[in-house]
Amino acid sequence: MADFPAGERSIPDPPTDEPRLESWGEIAAYLRREIRTVQRWERYQGLPVRRLQIGKLGTVYAYRSELDKWFRERQPKPENGEEDADKPTNGESAAHVTVLAEAEPEESKSASSRSEAPPPRPRVTRLHITITILTLLVVAVATPTVLFLRGGHSTVRSASGKIRLVVLPFANLSGDSQQDYFSAGLTDEMITQLGRLDPERLGVIAAETSKVSARKPISELGHALDVQYALEGSVRRGGNEVRINVQLIQVSDQTHIWANSYNGDVRDILHVQNEVAADVARQIRVALPVAALSERANASHEVKPDAYEAYLRGRLYWTNRGDLHKGIAAYQQAIDIDPNFALAYAGLARSYALLGQVPYDDMPPFEAKPKAREAAEHALKLDPQLGEAYSVLANVSFSYDWDFDGAEREFQRASALNPNDTTAHLWYSHYNMMRNRIPLALQENSRTLDLDPVSPLFNTVRAEIYYNSRQYDSAISQASHTIEQYPTYWLTYIWLGSAYREKKMYAEALQQFSEARKLSSDHPAILALYGHTLALAGDRAGARKTLADLRLLAQSRYVSSLYFAAVYTGLGEKSTALDWLDKAYKERNDRLLYLNVDPIADSLRAEPRFQNLMKRLHLP
Repeated sequence: MADFPAGERSIPDPPTDEPRLESWGEIAAYLRREIRTVQRWERYQGLPVRRLQIGKLGTVYAYRSELDKWFRERQPKPENGEEDADKPTNGESAAHVTVLAEAEPEESKSASSRSEAPPPRPRVTRLHITITILTLLVVAVATPTVLFLRGGHSTVRSASGKIRLVVLPFANLSGDSQQDYFSAGLTDEMITQLGRLDPERLGVIAAETSKVSARKPISELGHALDVQYALEGSVRRGGNEVRINVQLIQVSDQTHIWANSYNGDVRDILHVQNEVAADVARQIRVALPVAALSERANASHEVKPDAYEAYLRGRLYWTNRGDLHKGIAAYQQAIDIDPNFALAYAGLARSYALLGQVPYDDMPPFEAKPKAREAAEHALKLDPQLGEAYSVLANVSFSYDWDFDGAEREFQRASALNPNDTTAHLWYSHYNMMRNRIPLALQENSRTLDLDPVSPLFNTVRAEIYYNSRQYDSAISQASHTIEQYPTYWLTYIWLGSAYREKKMYAEALQQFSEARKLSSDHPAILALYGHTLALAGDRAGARKTLADLRLLAQSRYVSSLYFAAVYTGLGEKSTALDWLDKAYKERNDRLLYLNVDPIADSLRAEPRFQNLMKRLHLP
């Protein structure tokens, strides 16, 4: 850790026991200037600003006495016999009495140095100040594009007309690596909170791309993500006390246009998040839904620190699509500590919803989906503004209840409350794909990719949509590109192998499924697809060996009846395959719905029993 001044200047040892101004925002407020002005003074005029460097992250601070001394040294000398009208009185700091003339451009300085007799620099008086202020006010009224007098910043937009913001991962300055989950979870929470502000005009890049972006220079983010602003932050936690430093950067020129620090107790962390979001909204000039934030602030009660820690751990498991069982345990711990924690219930609901559907199905749907619905409904009782909970109700409605009208209503509610929620768009994309509304499925998928372009999941879903719309070459191209970027993401191999299979390129399909078997440790979904393809390729003995592997696996974990049906379909044993599909219906397996469009079921479509199954699922 280094403590050093900017540039190559040497600043004497700091005053002892003097409080520090600990951000550009605090320094600018003390000097009564805009942030960009004091940054320019620091760069060209030697304003005594100190820097604290930890790893790649740096922050600034300053002392009032040093700023006052710097100001006094740069004031014009009074002429002989003339009283200095701007002399500080009653102990007031010079920084708060006089106005420093802006730094002269370098060209002007150079020209002046060549002059034999440069004119004396005019003295700045209170009259000059008054005239300048009045002029600025007139310009502000007359010119719509003038900088905000308070914010000092003219909002920049993307080519689409939307403002786009990326929240870079908050740095953990606590000195305790065990607190990394806290800073990571807080980053995710800020992304969600900012995403609610003004979604019609503000797009907030989602978590996966946020993490990848942290490795890129700020200068590259504008081109790579089409973002105009980046929000950097750090978190320092000691016990229950939390200090959050944030700074807003204009990506085009890496200008720090705003910074602030927030101190509080972990128990008030939800209110602090609201405050940060509101301040960012003011700086980038998006609509601030004051009523909505107020309602959420009332719902966001004082959180018990242990409950919030457990919630953040659960959120990380969800974001990374890691061990969902551990995520559920963490959310449940948060609820046990704080039974009125709405966000924990919403997280629990999402995890159960995912755990009960292919290919994450470690739990029978008839156990997982009702738990998801119960948790979502409880979350909405505590906080009716939680769009995340409505998206779970939409998921359960179409994938478990087979109530498509109800799902549409819940998706609309979720979208109205948080249009930047990528999970809601993901599930709505699947909903439209299952109903063979391919253009809408692609549209929703495009929205997820717009917010999270590097997500392997959302890129994989693109390949899945192409496959189900029988655009096999497009599916192969999309999946291959995704695997180049994420070679260990085994879900993508499903659609690459499936597209090869439908093109009767069985050797290539088996190669992809074999790779997926290794990466997924023989996940039952992959075993089923592998066995199905073996049967189509003429290796019936290999297909039956796969059926035996599935039965053995079913002794230690839940294995959907749908997977057995897939292998029997490949073997051409239609009656047995339909028997297993009837069992999957009793389990209420969500992937039954996708057989409405999935080419894997084409050989069954003429069967009356299959047609009856589609009717029972309320599908044409």
